[in-house]
Amino acid sequence: MLIDSHAHIDLPEFDKDRDQVMARAREWGVRAVINVGLDATLSLNALAMAKKYDDVFAAVGCHPHEVAKMKEGDLKSLAELTKDSRVVAIGEIGLDFYRNLSPRESQLEAFKKQLDLAVELGLPVAVHCRQAHREM
Repeated sequence: MLIDSHAHIDLPEFDKDRDQVMARAREWGVRAVINVGLDATLSLNALAMAKKYDDVFAAVGCHPHEVAKMKEGDLKSLAELTKDSRVVAIGEIGLDFYRNLSPRESQLEAFKKQLDLAVELGLPVAVHCRQAHREM
């Protein structure tokens, strides 16, 4: 069985042909897709895709590029989303010291908080790491 463990089918690039993309994946033997959130809002979208397609599940989290934009209640919002059985992981979380679109300190803090959330909830994580292997 093939599982696409990291997709972003909720993004606007797929608005015109999302159903066809999913159909092609099924034709090639993909039996499940984990649609990965990039921030609190896109995590909600990832869950919406999981509710639309029986073979799609969601990971919710805040990507390292987006952590500088995290608001006070975002972590709590992500935790709330995990109450839905279609949410199977915390992610996409991690560190990206290549692009540095969020300050390193913010990335480290957000990564730790989201890891703690995953441990608290007993969920696996989908990790993003780019040029941050030692810190990871």
